[in-house]
Amino acid sequence: MLVPRRYRGLLIFAVVFAVVFFHFVRSHDWQIVFPGDYHDHHPHFPPPPVDLFSQKPPSLDFVPGPPPHQQPANTKQSHENANQVGDKTSGDGDGQAQNAGLGGSGLRKQQQKQGNQGKQKQGLSMFPVKQPPPHWKKVPEIFPLAPEERITLPTGQPKSLPKLQASFEVESVEEEKKRLERLDDIRKTFEYAWNGYKSSAMGKDELKPLRGGYKDTFNGWGATVVDALDTLWVMGLEEEFALAVEHVKSIDFTTSEKLEIPVFETVIRYMGGLLGAYDISGQKYPVLLEKAVQLAEILMGAFDTPNRMPTLFYKWTPDQASRVHHASRRAVLAEIGSLSMEFTRLAQLTKDDKYYDAIARITNELESVQSSSKLPGLWPTKLDATGCEKPIPAHAVVRDVPSPSNSSTTPMLTPSARPAPTDIRSYTHYFERRDESGLAQDAQPADYEQLIKEKNPESYIVPANSDCKGALITQNSYKDAFGLGAEADSTYEYLPKEYMLLGGLNDQYKSMYEKAMNTAREHLLFRPMVKHGRDIRFLATLDLRKPLAELQPNQIPTRYEATHLTCYAGGMFAVGSKLFGIDGDMNIAAKLTDGCVWAYESTYTGIMPETFLVVPCKKGEPCTWDETRYKDALDPWREERLAAMQKLKEQAIEAKESQEDAVEADEPAATPENNAVIYERNGVKRDATASQTTETPAPTGPRVKVTRRSLLSPLPGDPASALADDYVKTRIREERLPPGFVRMTDRRYLLRPEAIESVFIMYRLTGDNYWREKGWRMFEAISKHTRTNFAHSAIEDVTSMHPEFQDSMESFWLSETLKYFYLLFSEPSVVSLDEYVLNTEAHPLKRPT
Repeated sequence: MLVPRRYRGLLIFAVVFAVVFFHFVRSHDWQIVFPGDYHDHHPHFPPPPVDLFSQKPPSLDFVPGPPPHQQPANTKQSHENANQVGDKTSGDGDGQAQNAGLGGSGLRKQQQKQGNQGKQKQGLSMFPVKQPPPHWKKVPEIFPLAPEERITLPTGQPKSLPKLQASFEVESVEEEKKRLERLDDIRKTFEYAWNGYKSSAMGKDELKPLRGGYKDTFNGWGATVVDALDTLWVMGLEEEFALAVEHVKSIDFTTSEKLEIPVFETVIRYMGGLLGAYDISGQKYPVLLEKAVQLAEILMGAFDTPNRMPTLFYKWTPDQASRVHHASRRAVLAEIGSLSMEFTRLAQLTKDDKYYDAIARITNELESVQSSSKLPGLWPTKLDATGCEKPIPAHAVVRDVPSPSNSSTTPMLTPSARPAPTDIRSYTHYFERRDESGLAQDAQPADYEQLIKEKNPESYIVPANSDCKGALITQNSYKDAFGLGAEADSTYEYLPKEYMLLGGLNDQYKSMYEKAMNTAREHLLFRPMVKHGRDIRFLATLDLRKPLAELQPNQIPTRYEATHLTCYAGGMFAVGSKLFGIDGDMNIAAKLTDGCVWAYESTYTGIMPETFLVVPCKKGEPCTWDETRYKDALDPWREERLAAMQKLKEQAIEAKESQEDAVEADEPAATPENNAVIYERNGVKRDATASQTTETPAPTGPRVKVTRRSLLSPLPGDPASALADDYVKTRIREERLPPGFVRMTDRRYLLRPEAIESVFIMYRLTGDNYWREKGWRMFEAISKHTRTNFAHSAIEDVTSMHPEFQDSMESFWLSETLKYFYLLFSEPSVVSLDEYVLNTEAHPLKRPT
């Protein structure tokens, strides 16, 4: 039985404690805020628990703010802003807080001083004041076009273009079963990656596939969702498609935390994704077209320049959009020349010619300068698109170190390479992880803030000038690169595709394509030297300081570099062959595509690296494996090395003679330093690097003196020649070089689609099952070595037995790579190439009938 008198002391203490605790809590309004990084980057994990009743009171060293469910999207940014505010004083002298991030004691002192009214003010000032994000709004154009000045879509009945797809035979029951099993495996791989994205990064640009989380690389609008829309439809995942469409409805393209929009990537991924999904779903979802129009209206501001050439990183905020801006003085060819398909399709669907006018002006400019470049027929990878009649400032030109003249049959190596080692012992240090990381511009793990800085350095900023209405300039730098790969690829790819999308009503694209391919066949196409006589092709790159006409054949600086990005060219040549009736190009297409298949089959993982150098065969001569030529390419400094060894020999002789003279005169002799020649003659072994020489007496006869003449005379098994062979063997072993590879300049695999894209097109256009079998082996290798606990990731080194992950899964993994694998084993009627044309992100746009 409870006796109040016995427990009254305890009751009094409990009441007092409760009153004090209640008053303490009411006067302090603590907010517990979880670290922004943890919640932002790992949204699938709950915030860490906080014990409010621990003996130690919670620390107020955090930045006060709203509860976790009210946190802004970028809490890390808001925290940084709050800290900046906390360093400033109000200066009004009315007792308001001078520090928004006060600790507990400082907060209590100010509240006691100010009273209840001041306390209420202080509570409000605890929260960081975050400015609402800016929203795009339409502003009047600075350089408007009159309606009659607009270039309109071609009118008339579309031409009857040649049929692309082959006529396929009816497959047997066994073949169908095998095909459907493979199709199901590919679909499951897609679902695995898609579910990983949904669970950890839904609505964000990219999944981080190792531990979950996300990164926003393309303005935070959900690039992966939009990019994967039509893949979901093609694979029959209609419920997931509906879920993705719901996200599309919520996208607000009028605002972003990024102050610049990468126009090219936004057009091919977002606009292309929306239009492709709209077309492939039978145009049953009007919201997809509505969102594409909304985005296009924003992007049209990028074309509001004096010469109507777009600025490729568009400052979209109202204060910036209303200012004069220009295109870049170093515009990337692939970015400025690969906007045509998406804007054309939008113009066709909306019947609004302004979208077609925007890209038709770019096409006209490209056509007008196609024959005036240093390599007529092709454009350099960088163009001056400002339209300003002003030379580049001297400080803006980056002059490369001139490389030695080389013949057209010798692979170019890095001009800035270090002096070659002279012995096998210095080799390991010399080649220790010094591979260059060549990075393609249109599909790297995209850090576009850094890319903006690289592509728009201050030296290339053009002052606001409304007189800049000139044409494109192709010769605007000390050295221009010409190729069909990185920074150029999709401009050439879009020429036949735009021709099809326009129903053949504009011969401009056909003419430009034919001129470009004529030059590419003559100057870029080459056969690499590989074992077993496999007849394959790759495309080189030319780095020209002078126009080609001013150079001798053996003076043309050529990079015989195979790149994964260039693997799309096989499919392009195949389409061009059938579309334009170009004899022989289908054979070139097969050899180009098979070259990439060979590269996949050559590595340990079964995956092609980003870039590598090969040895070209000599034009007009039989292309057979030549071990000597291959070793020379692996050891391009062999002559310098042998000369250095010869010099060391001479130093050793002089040291020996000096030593012998000293012995005869009973005087000490100097010993050579840093010599690395070991030689043997008549049983005497000598090491020029040693301070003493060890002698082994010959089996019979007196000791033989080593003279200058005897040391320099040829010896059986000359150690110099043996050392050169060891050098080559060590390179092959240490760098894990497959036969035919001279150097891997980038060992990564970034989940790229270009190789399987051409394999798919070759199968659809020829019906040859060879391509399906090769494609399946590629799929098995890629899915095995890129799979993580969440999805799939880019890998660091395709030659490693256990390649490391890069924690990157770009949106094209779902949009392109897995879609091409799926279409390879689908029935030919699924996304028929006679009904649709695929943009560079594999989004199917409906061809006119």
